[in-house]
Amino acid sequence: MEIIDEDDEEVKRLMLRISRKEITLCDSCDTFFDYIPQKTTCDECKKKKHREYYQCPEVKERMREYQREYQQRPEVKAKKREYSREYEQRPERKARKRERYLHKKKLREEE
Repeated sequence: MEIIDEDDEEVKRLMLRISRKEITLCDSCDTFFDYIPQKTTCDECKKKKHREYYQCPEVKERMREYQREYQQRPEVKAKKREYSREYEQRPERKARKRERYLHKKKLREEE
Protein backbone atom coordinates (compact mmCIF):
# COMPACT_ATOMS: atom_id res chain seq x y z
CA MET A 1 0.00 0.00 0.00
CA GLU A 2 2.84 2.39 0.66
CA ILE A 3 3.95 2.29 -2.96
CA ILE A 4 0.44 3.17 -4.14
CA ASP A 5 0.28 6.03 -1.66
CA GLU A 6 3.59 7.39 -2.93
CA ASP A 7 2.35 7.10 -6.49
CA ASP A 8 -0.85 8.86 -5.54
CA GLU A 9 1.15 11.71 -4.05
CA GLU A 10 3.30 11.92 -7.12
CA VAL A 11 0.26 11.86 -9.39
CA LYS A 12 -1.39 14.55 -7.27
CA ARG A 13 1.73 16.72 -7.53
CA LEU A 14 1.85 16.24 -11.30
CA MET A 15 -1.84 17.02 -11.67
CA LEU A 16 -1.41 20.13 -9.53
CA ARG A 17 1.48 21.30 -11.71
CA ILE A 18 -0.58 20.61 -14.83
CA SER A 19 -3.52 22.58 -13.45
CA ARG A 20 -1.18 25.48 -12.61
CA LYS A 21 0.04 25.27 -16.21
CA GLU A 22 3.64 24.64 -15.23
CA ILE A 23 3.95 21.43 -17.25
CA THR A 24 1.95 19.61 -19.89
CA LEU A 25 1.77 16.09 -21.31
CA CYS A 26 3.01 15.22 -24.80
CA ASP A 27 0.25 13.85 -27.04
CA SER A 28 2.38 11.24 -28.74
CA CYS A 29 4.92 9.91 -26.22
CA ASP A 30 3.29 10.77 -22.86
CA THR A 31 6.25 12.65 -21.43
CA PHE A 32 6.00 15.86 -19.45
CA PHE A 33 7.51 19.11 -20.67
CA ASP A 34 7.30 22.79 -19.70
CA TYR A 35 3.98 24.39 -20.51
CA ILE A 36 3.87 26.59 -23.60
CA PRO A 37 0.45 27.73 -24.86
CA GLN A 38 -0.77 25.85 -27.96
CA LYS A 39 2.14 23.39 -27.86
CA THR A 40 0.95 19.80 -27.64
CA THR A 41 4.05 17.73 -28.45
CA CYS A 42 7.54 17.68 -26.98
CA ASP A 43 10.56 18.76 -29.03
CA GLU A 44 11.73 15.19 -29.71
CA CYS A 45 8.35 14.15 -31.11
CA LYS A 46 8.12 17.32 -33.16
CA LYS A 47 11.56 16.68 -34.71
CA LYS A 48 10.67 13.04 -35.37
CA LYS A 49 7.40 14.02 -37.05
CA HIS A 50 9.18 16.67 -39.13
CA ARG A 51 11.85 14.17 -40.23
CA GLU A 52 9.23 11.57 -41.14
CA TYR A 53 7.28 14.10 -43.19
CA TYR A 54 10.29 15.16 -45.26
CA GLN A 55 11.36 11.53 -45.83
CA CYS A 56 8.01 10.73 -47.47
CA PRO A 57 8.63 10.03 -51.22
CA GLU A 58 5.88 12.40 -52.43
CA VAL A 59 7.19 15.28 -50.34
CA LYS A 60 10.80 14.55 -51.34
CA GLU A 61 9.85 14.64 -55.02
CA ARG A 62 7.86 17.86 -54.60
CA MET A 63 10.78 19.52 -52.79
CA ARG A 64 13.25 18.34 -55.45
CA GLU A 65 10.97 19.68 -58.17
CA TYR A 66 10.65 23.06 -56.44
CA GLN A 67 14.43 23.20 -55.92
CA ARG A 68 15.01 22.45 -59.62
CA GLU A 69 12.58 25.20 -60.65
CA TYR A 70 14.18 27.64 -58.24
CA GLN A 71 17.71 26.90 -59.48
CA GLN A 72 16.59 27.52 -63.08
CA ARG A 73 15.38 31.07 -62.39
CA PRO A 74 17.48 33.68 -64.25
CA GLU A 75 18.09 35.83 -61.17
CA VAL A 76 19.31 32.81 -59.18
CA LYS A 77 21.60 31.74 -62.02
CA ALA A 78 23.01 35.27 -62.30
CA LYS A 79 23.67 35.42 -58.56
CA LYS A 80 25.39 32.02 -58.67
CA ARG A 81 27.55 33.06 -61.64
CA GLU A 82 28.57 36.26 -59.88
CA TYR A 83 29.48 34.40 -56.69
CA SER A 84 31.48 31.82 -58.67
CA ARG A 85 33.34 34.57 -60.51
CA GLU A 86 34.26 36.24 -57.22
CA TYR A 87 35.20 32.91 -55.63
CA GLU A 88 37.56 32.02 -58.47
CA GLN A 89 39.48 35.28 -57.87
CA ARG A 90 40.26 34.51 -54.22
CA PRO A 91 43.99 33.88 -53.60
CA GLU A 92 43.42 30.66 -51.63
CA ARG A 93 41.27 29.30 -54.45
CA LYS A 94 43.90 30.21 -57.04
CA ALA A 95 46.61 28.54 -54.94
CA ARG A 96 44.56 25.35 -54.55
CA LYS A 97 43.79 25.29 -58.27
CA ARG A 98 47.47 25.77 -59.12
CA GLU A 99 48.46 23.04 -56.66
CA ARG A 100 45.99 20.61 -58.22
CA TYR A 101 47.23 21.49 -61.72
CA LEU A 102 50.88 20.88 -60.76
CA HIS A 103 49.99 17.59 -59.06
CA LYS A 104 48.14 16.33 -62.15
CA LYS A 105 51.01 17.49 -64.39
CA LYS A 106 53.49 15.58 -62.23
CA LEU A 107 51.35 12.43 -62.42
CA ARG A 108 51.13 12.70 -66.22
CA GLU A 109 54.90 13.05 -66.51
CA GLU A 110 55.46 9.96 -64.38
CA GLU A 111 53.32 7.78 -66.65
